[in-house]
Amino acid sequence: MDKTLRRLENEALLEYITLSQTSGGLGSHVRMAMQEELTDRQRELIEMYYLKGMSMTEIAHTLGLSPSTVSRTLKRGRERIRKHFKYNGRILVNSLLD
Repeated sequence: MDKTLRRLENEALLEYITLSQTSGGLGSHVRMAMQEELTDRQRELIEMYYLKGMSMTEIAHTLGLSPSTVSRTLKRGRERIRKHFKYNGRILVNSLLD
């Protein structure tokens, strides 16, 4: 996957995760996906990174983890959310159109 596509996917994921703070509609779908698809650790790190704006180094220091562990856990969490929306996207779009 080229860098431009990866950057765009990450920006879209950031938008989805940010929507998890809103109520109803898409926000509720994002919250549900995060609850169902992510491990507790993945959810914690994604919230720290995307919602609190902490760097990977800050997260690693705060939780006593290595930066590579933080990076790897964030990557796996993003992949799980991405996969959830890829497979459930049609259901999501249909529910928003109702």
